Amino acid sequence: MSFRLEIISPQDKIFNDEIDLCVMPGIEGDFGVLKNHMPFLTTLRLGIAYIYKENKLIEKYLVNGGVVEISENQCTLLTEDIIKSKDFVIVNSGDSIEINKKKLVDNPFYS
Repeated sequence: MSFRLEIISPQDKIFNDEIDLCVMPGIEGDFGVLKNHMPFLTTLRLGIAYIYKENKLIEKYLVNGGVVEISENQCTLLTEDIIKSKDFVIVNSGDSIEINKKKLVDNPFYS
């Protein structure tokens, strides 16, 4: 019961593996993807992408925008601003986006 998830940024291929479930921060609300999901294309907002394999949360990524395409058991996330949640550190404490990122990392929803 798995499908392939690829997370790609301009700098690197961040993630490329077979997974069971991912939950993404869609522009109109969070959405989950399982095997055999209908074809789908949407944009993302600032939020956490949760990745599950073998019924366990294996990774959380802090993502700030991007595009997700789902087709034929392949889910591809393209983004310019992504980091593992555990690696996030506030650089500018006066920046409202940085503050919002910190709030998301400190209070995950689906873990």
